[in-house]
Amino acid sequence: MRKNGFLTILCLLCALMAGAAGTRPHVGLVLSGGGAKGIAHIGVIQAFEENGIPIDYITGTSMGAIVGSLYAAGLSPDEMIALIASPGFTDWSTGKINPDYVYYFLRQPETPAFINLNLGKDSASVKSVLPMSLINPIPMNMAFLDIYSRYTAQCGGDFDKLFVPFACVTSDVYAKHKVVLSKGSLADAVRMSMSFPGIFEPIELDGVPMYDGGIYDNFPVDAMMERFNPDAVVGIDVGSKDAPPTSRNPLGQLEDMIMQPNTYPFPYDKGVRIHIDLDEFGLLDFGKYREIYDIGYRRAMEMIDSVKMKTGAGVSPASVAERRKEFKARTPEMIISKVEVTGGTPRENNYLTQIFTPRHGHTTLTFDEAREAYYRAVSSGRLQNLVPTPVLNPDSTFTLKYRAVVKEDFSVGIGGYISSSTSSMLFFNAGYNPLRFKGLDANINAWLGQSYLGVEARGAFYYNTYRPSTLTLRFVATRRSYNETEKLFYEFDSPDFIRRSEVFGRMAYSIGPRLRSRVDVWLGYGHLTDRYFADLRATDDSSEKDRGVFNLGQIAARWEKNTLDNTIAPTAGTRLKGTAMGVAGRYHFTDGLTGTRDSKDVNWIQADLSALHYIPLGRRFALGIEGRALLSTRKLLPTYQASIVSAPASLPTPSSHNVFNHALRANSFLSADLQPIWKVSSTFQLRADLHGFLPMRKILPAYEGPGARYGRWLHDPEFFGELRGQLNLPFGTVSAYANYATGGTGWNFGLSIGTFILAPKFLE
Repeated sequence: MRKNGFLTILCLLCALMAGAAGTRPHVGLVLSGGGAKGIAHIGVIQAFEENGIPIDYITGTSMGAIVGSLYAAGLSPDEMIALIASPGFTDWSTGKINPDYVYYFLRQPETPAFINLNLGKDSASVKSVLPMSLINPIPMNMAFLDIYSRYTAQCGGDFDKLFVPFACVTSDVYAKHKVVLSKGSLADAVRMSMSFPGIFEPIELDGVPMYDGGIYDNFPVDAMMERFNPDAVVGIDVGSKDAPPTSRNPLGQLEDMIMQPNTYPFPYDKGVRIHIDLDEFGLLDFGKYREIYDIGYRRAMEMIDSVKMKTGAGVSPASVAERRKEFKARTPEMIISKVEVTGGTPRENNYLTQIFTPRHGHTTLTFDEAREAYYRAVSSGRLQNLVPTPVLNPDSTFTLKYRAVVKEDFSVGIGGYISSSTSSMLFFNAGYNPLRFKGLDANINAWLGQSYLGVEARGAFYYNTYRPSTLTLRFVATRRSYNETEKLFYEFDSPDFIRRSEVFGRMAYSIGPRLRSRVDVWLGYGHLTDRYFADLRATDDSSEKDRGVFNLGQIAARWEKNTLDNTIAPTAGTRLKGTAMGVAGRYHFTDGLTGTRDSKDVNWIQADLSALHYIPLGRRFALGIEGRALLSTRKLLPTYQASIVSAPASLPTPSSHNVFNHALRANSFLSADLQPIWKVSSTFQLRADLHGFLPMRKILPAYEGPGARYGRWLHDPEFFGELRGQLNLPFGTVSAYANYATGGTGWNFGLSIGTFILAPKFLE
């Protein structure tokens, strides 16, 4: 206590002497890299502001550059921690695109492909086999534009004119030296400094990609001394200790290899170096920001007297806040008057430029409008990157210059679905999709499996109008076989007892009226064939199968609103869908035993309405609630088997498709689904499906003969339940499941790898 008291008195005397002389020491703050560990820098700055310690210059590397640049741009410690706590920060630091920004209509359909390759137009070379970075750069582009563009404009590209003069360090790995950045785009400088190899995509400087400054200088003391030559220096080091990372921590190994401390000697005669032990945290532990911040704050408070000895004190928090307010008041608003796009062909650049054209007679764009246009441009999946650079015009508006990295027009996909049941299949895709105002999206998809065969040819003509629209032509041919039951590692030792085939063509017009909705109207003609044993329990291949053939025309319309956060494994958002369909044609029935044939005209209308909503229950839990009503005027067919085989089904999970369950089929029905979800980690979930099925009138065998009859109204509920452990990976999911269904199928167990997506059905 005596020692601390003496130091405090000495600091006060130094401050008084400096005040008497009319000067105070100019203090430089050096911030090291360290990924999420660098959040501790904010806690340190908070402690310094509270104790009147001045910060006159800042140099930083990687995360130190992020924190340093934010403070230099006038953000307070509270504003910085609020930014890191925001969903937006989580999105760009993880590469996740906020579903609220994605133009749902423009999204490419999900496929079972594990790998997607782009092929060059003029050669057979394969491009973009692997992503340039682990973290998708798309969300970061707009986040950094929002955060930094106005401050770059205010300082005229000279970082000395920011709220606090600033410089950061990046690495030129080709010339094998560091580069100190103090001019240009503040956003680009920070991204260059933080481009950890393999994690974040690098930004180019004069045509050379620049990487994380920690490769050559993770603690830029020399940049501080050479650039600013302050009277006093405080260095904050959050780098790892010398102990080697374990073999089970590859990211830690990479950090140890890349993040190198500077050999420049720290000037202890004029400063203090503070090391903060954060080895328990990883580079990407941004979700633990509060813990890391608190550790930084406490460590700074422990060292505060030593810091005051070198730097003095006496800068009141009120004066800093007032100066910050004055600085921000001079910051220009982001109003965009012009957009320029380079990087693609003239047609591609023109297509992208038109997306950013102001609507409704306006001549400028707000940032929110520019962000909406940006995500509309990238929603198609045709862009590998779209990097914005703002330029301040003489009239205080901005020109946004975008550099597009366009994927090649031709693509191939390879994947499939691996299952312990008979549902395993291979998947192949070939596509041609040029990026133009009147674009053509042509795809051929093929499925090859033991119980499922399919081919789909689709050509969509895209119109980039204010409300984007497409005219789509589709041809589909599929064959699906069902077996009597599902068993783990099922051995296919008996014939399929039901085989369903479809061949149809469809022409559809689609429009995206809102960001998260779409409307589809289509005409179609289909040839549908069902082959099945007269006794659905038959397993003798010598038995002849009955056959039912539909030749049908259809007209249909569908509206959908979708805000789900994930197509395959959603945990948040809502999906509303309604389909109205009219069908007319002829049905041909052939008795497999007698060869007797019968034909009849068939026609019906149906409406299919569904709603799915996920309720968050804390950070780890969510509950999905889904309701569906399918109402149809469809009539019964000549036999019970024909009626039940052709009836619509309610199939809530991928595994429920493996077994033909007559209990979950009816011409009209209501269903409800509860989906409790436990998000064990960012990639692993435990999901349950509790599915109730209520036919409006159950299809039953006739009292006499092979015919069918309807049961009592709303009288025969059925149940399907499943518990599934699901690991979500970039190529799909790995699942282990157990389910139970009424109707005689009982318990089933299975394993699967991949994404279960089949070709479209004619009557879906």
